[in-house]
Amino acid sequence: MSLQERQQLSYPLYLEGGGEMGMLTRSFNWSGTTLGAPDQWSQNLLTTVSIILHSKFPMFLWWGAELIQFYNDAYKPSLGYEGKHPKALGQKGEECWPEIWPVIKPLIDQVMAGGEATWNEDKLIPIYRNNRMEDVYWTFCYSRVIDVNGEIGGVLVTCYETTNKVKTTQQIEQTLIELAESESRSTNLITQTPVAIGVLKSRALLIEMANNKLLQFWGKSAAVIGQPLATALPELEGQPFLKILDDVYTSGLPYAKYEISAMLENEGLLKKYYFDVLYQPILHESGETDSILVVATDLTEQVEARKVIEENFLQFRQLADSIIQMVWVTDAMGMHEYYNHRWYDFTGSNFEHTKDTGWNQMFHPDDRERAKEKWAHSLKTGEHYEIEYRLKKHTGEYVWVLGRAAPFYNSEGKIVKWFGTCTDIHEQKLLQEQKDDFISIASHELKTPVTTLKVSLQLMKRMLSNPSAEMMGNLIEKANKSIDKVGNLIEDLLNTSKYNHGQLHLNQTVFKLSEVVSECCEHINYEGKYQLKLTGDPDLQVYADAERIGQIITNFINNAIKYAPESKEIVINIAKSADHVKLSVEDQGPGIAQEKIPHIFDRYYRVDSAGSQYSGLGLGLYICSEIIRKHGGQIGIDSEIGKGSVFWFKLKS
Repeated sequence: MSLQERQQLSYPLYLEGGGEMGMLTRSFNWSGTTLGAPDQWSQNLLTTVSIILHSKFPMFLWWGAELIQFYNDAYKPSLGYEGKHPKALGQKGEECWPEIWPVIKPLIDQVMAGGEATWNEDKLIPIYRNNRMEDVYWTFCYSRVIDVNGEIGGVLVTCYETTNKVKTTQQIEQTLIELAESESRSTNLITQTPVAIGVLKSRALLIEMANNKLLQFWGKSAAVIGQPLATALPELEGQPFLKILDDVYTSGLPYAKYEISAMLENEGLLKKYYFDVLYQPILHESGETDSILVVATDLTEQVEARKVIEENFLQFRQLADSIIQMVWVTDAMGMHEYYNHRWYDFTGSNFEHTKDTGWNQMFHPDDRERAKEKWAHSLKTGEHYEIEYRLKKHTGEYVWVLGRAAPFYNSEGKIVKWFGTCTDIHEQKLLQEQKDDFISIASHELKTPVTTLKVSLQLMKRMLSNPSAEMMGNLIEKANKSIDKVGNLIEDLLNTSKYNHGQLHLNQTVFKLSEVVSECCEHINYEGKYQLKLTGDPDLQVYADAERIGQIITNFINNAIKYAPESKEIVINIAKSADHVKLSVEDQGPGIAQEKIPHIFDRYYRVDSAGSQYSGLGLGLYICSEIIRKHGGQIGIDSEIGKGSVFWFKLKS
């Protein structure tokens, strides 16, 4: 097998490895260049390319008459991140380096013509890379590579970029020049700088130098120069500074403290100042402390201003935490920065949890989008935010709140914060709903008897010419019932108004409860369908308003008749209970659901039974509870679905 045949078989071994550039070299279409495919390359070219690819030093090769290019991974940074890489591989030298070709072509020609290798150190050769022309400094060598025929086949470049080194050197030189130029001004600069600077000599802390600002802080003149610090500033006795400075001197370690307070005498008065201080030991060549450089910046105005802000914020927080509303503050973009304690009591969460989950999970689903749109509109326009919505408490219950927010403006008229509140309006909302329902119910309840009365009167008018005693009697009875019904409704309204305005007056006497029960039963029309049974002790007496107590008993019995129509027996029991007398009215009706029992004595609340609706304004039991409350007694109900109900009240015996 000939050498050429062996080379054709073994050339891939020379191009193995080499990182990214090895991969790009193997995959490049070399047939499109004057070099031809790699299996046609000379042994010297293959060997040189192999050395380049496996070198960790930046290397570059021009080969052949057209100076076709090769380079390794270490050279890539010199081409820039958005420059000539990777298109420089396999490219003609003149096409790749048009911006510097006039500079490097003579060096290449010198080597290709058989001349000595070139050497350049820290040479400026600007190149185009990273989408711009850059000043780049290089240390490089151009050396020849002999081909198999004994002629020079190419130019090998070994190089490294020294841009950072050169620029650093230039910067140091420039700094030294500037320092030299400013040396004559150093003394004046230190003396007049707004930062307090001084030098304390030896462990005795002799004032060797103090600029104008430091003397101003001390409230002293230059006459203190040369004096011990403790002598010049006797007010430092009992303050930590002399001890700190002594520790710095003996340890040789610097001391820095931000916002340290000091009491200094100025114009005969001691005043508290705040400083940012640095005590820097200046050492002898022997390593021992020679003196201490003192640098101090006055922070008094900033600290006092911050303390005022902190005090104001503390007062704001105390005020915010003392009110019943939930208070919150956001930045100009609506991001929450603060909540008061009422908020955390309401939500049962902390600030981080609220910040992470946001408000969305707290809004009632039906109110979420509406509130979000309103808030977005306020943030966009600066208009005040006001809306009613429901928020979820930590108990899982949704509560109606009134959300309000107003913007805070800075001195430039820009919104910097929003101050908001959430006021619990749940009770008011429910009361308003009850009032609305009451008006609707009252209208209906009054309309029915009035309509019946009107019809009865119209019929009686028609009968004037042909009267019928029986028909006239029926119409009069219906008219009376309608008038009684209207009267009862009006009486409930009047009583409610009296209770609301504290105008209920009691005419209290001692009487037997059984006698009032008997009187009440005489006026109740139960049409023989029910049996009213009185049990217990009929002789028990109470001190109360008999008429008002009778009103309660009548209401209890009427409710038993109305809400328990299938109850054949209504039991009225009078019994002694400790120091109270208890009267109860028991029916065998359908009973009342447990969730409704707490609301039985609420104003405007009406109980239904299995979905049935009953007449009335929902004021009867409310009036009963107010009467008992006025007497200082107790009122309640015991009930269970399917087992009837027991309404009761207790009065002191």
